[in-house]
Amino acid sequence: MTVREYITGKFKPFGIGFSDADFADISASVDINSPFTGDNRKEVYRQLAECVIPQLLLRPKSVDENGFAISWDIDALMKYYEWLCATAEIEPVLGSSIIDVTDIW
Repeated sequence: MTVREYITGKFKPFGIGFSDADFADISASVDINSPFTGDNRKEVYRQLAECVIPQLLLRPKSVDENGFAISWDIDALMKYYEWLCATAEIEPVLGSSIIDVTDIW
């Protein structure tokens, strides 16, 4: 399975499709036509968390046209984002976060 196929398959349950521009952002550091392997997994996750998901959250939450509606589960997408960040060992920058600063007082 290629990186492109992996990403497409992972976001299909969210009802999210990707454009060539979305894949161009990812391909800046990952060859999307290469096989998805353990060697490139962290970098793929990093690109999804840093480049793709923030842009996906800018899309409308739902679209309704002539009785046909599409909506995205933003909460589930944010949970996936947090998991990607933890797995890629990067600090999440989206969403609300509470930081314990009691040791500074």
